[in-house]
Amino acid sequence: MNIEIVELDINNLELLKESLNIMNRTQGDGLFNEDYLVKKARSTDGVVLCAFLKNKLVGVGCAELINDLDYYKPFDNNIVERLKNKKVGSLCSLSVHEDFQGKGIGQMIARKCLDWLKSRGCDLVLGLSWVSGLPHTSNRVFQKIGFQVIKEVKEFYKEGATKHPFNCPGCKTQPCICSAVLYEYHFNGRQAVQ
Repeated sequence: MNIEIVELDINNLELLKESLNIMNRTQGDGLFNEDYLVKKARSTDGVVLCAFLKNKLVGVGCAELINDLDYYKPFDNNIVERLKNKKVGSLCSLSVHEDFQGKGIGQMIARKCLDWLKSRGCDLVLGLSWVSGLPHTSNRVFQKIGFQVIKEVKEFYKEGATKHPFNCPGCKTQPCICSAVLYEYHFNGRQAVQ
């Protein structure tokens, strides 16, 4: 499959809208808004990557450098202290068009995100995998490219989904009661797993 992966052009409003549609359809209607993608794409500490097959958008991934680790404390109370001297990145979202899931496109996007984070000097990358019960979630992507499981937290998204409701395609409840698994990827001087 000849996939081309490029940074999102936020001035291309049609592509921005199409990217959001894929993300909201696959991860939950109302979960993402235009500001989410625009903020990441405009930031020097973030990137939004779009995957194309024959000029058709088939996937979207976001990565960013992070300083505040409080969001991850439910997985590891000691995470702030443990990573205090590390430059940390986040693979913060990954969505593949429903017709193209299970074909390795998520892995391709994730590897490009890792390359981008490594080029910015990251020591390690954090990623959350949504435990939704749906067949295509990021856990397989993380495992195949070398991420290690840290911990699962039950009903992780409930508090956030109470404040910012969305229609979860996994648990189909409001607020979302899906769990999440924290993964870590350590560069240790090596390239992303090919």
